[in-house]
Amino acid sequence: MNKEDILKRSREENSKGDELEIQKKETAQNNGYFFAETCLFILAVSCDFGITSGTVAIFEKQFILKDVLWLTMFLTSAIEYGSKYLYLRQKRHLIYTIFWLVGVIACLITMFRS
Repeated sequence: MNKEDILKRSREENSKGDELEIQKKETAQNNGYFFAETCLFILAVSCDFGITSGTVAIFEKQFILKDVLWLTMFLTSAIEYGSKYLYLRQKRHLIYTIFWLVGVIACLITMFRS
């Protein structure tokens, strides 16, 4: 192998960027998602305990804030695990996705009953 072949191969391997940099970006993004989801969870729990309350208008229909927050929590978790299942094909991610989708359906039923 000559110098040009080695350089060409190196460029091809690093075309998507340095592996360490990609890992750092993913970690930072995951930390951001975790923080946002934690804030949603705290706000939803505070609604359950009566600390926070209110309504949200969506297409001129009023929904209880607590229901919208829980729906958002369940939906984001379902999307997260659904994506993991699509990419990794691990059975546990499919089970988690189904669990969170059941929560989404329960939230939607609760929201439209009231």
